[in-house]
Amino acid sequence: MTDQLKLVIMVTIFSVFGFILIYTFTVHGIKLYHGSFVKKMDHGLKNLFLVKDPKILFFFHVLGVIVGSSAGYLYADVFGMIVGTIISIALPGFIIRRLKKKRINDFIYQLPDALNSISASLRAGTNLAKAMQQIAEQQPAPICQEFTLILAEYKMGKPLEESLQDMYKRIERQEVDLLISAISISRSVGGNLADTLETLAKTLREKAQIEGKIDALTSMGRMQGWVVGAIPVAVMLMLRKQEPEGMAALFDEPIGWLTLVVIGILMTIAVLMIRKIVNIDI
Repeated sequence: MTDQLKLVIMVTIFSVFGFILIYTFTVHGIKLYHGSFVKKMDHGLKNLFLVKDPKILFFFHVLGVIVGSSAGYLYADVFGMIVGTIISIALPGFIIRRLKKKRINDFIYQLPDALNSISASLRAGTNLAKAMQQIAEQQPAPICQEFTLILAEYKMGKPLEESLQDMYKRIERQEVDLLISAISISRSVGGNLADTLETLAKTLREKAQIEGKIDALTSMGRMQGWVVGAIPVAVMLMLRKQEPEGMAALFDEPIGWLTLVVIGILMTIAVLMIRKIVNIDI
């Protein structure tokens, strides 16, 4: 057997084993990512009371990653492909967080009226479950969805306090914690729950008015945070398109990649500092 034939056999064997190894790790990694994505999307969609199949969303997610990375590569070569891939991967989680935040804000906005309605029902002689049922039937989403779920669990034998705690896990706001505390204390030690809920509704309205004023006063600062993050990226991509030779060192050489990493870190720190300043908790 000649040396060349031995070399060909060795290269073939190593190639086959290398292909099997890469294929195994790739398939295993895709399965792990698929399971993690479906689990997170399923949990997020359930908290949002949205009926969607996470497996179908995963298909569109993969399609979006392919389109985003391809568009980035066509616009800015390897750097654009990396940026497009990162944005495409992070986009579903960002959308879920934004929808959750909007739903929580809508719930908190509707909560004072719901508390007044419960208080009025209690004064009329109905019990707490009947008062909550009126909220579930008469109030708009998302607050009617939450109280419908609480009543369904309560009718199946689940303690009301546990259902309220589960609602707090979905909402995670101080206002809901105050509501749960008021109901729990009233059910355990007694007291006029109608007066307590009416006072709580008044307090929440005043809190919402103060937060609205603060949001209006800090809106310029939040916009500055978006501008600080968006303008450098837009200018960089524009120069990349108009002056490819002048920007080649920034995108095609290791020192340029290191510079981009440093710039990205500094920009992230600046945006986070601005958000920390303008986000005032009451």
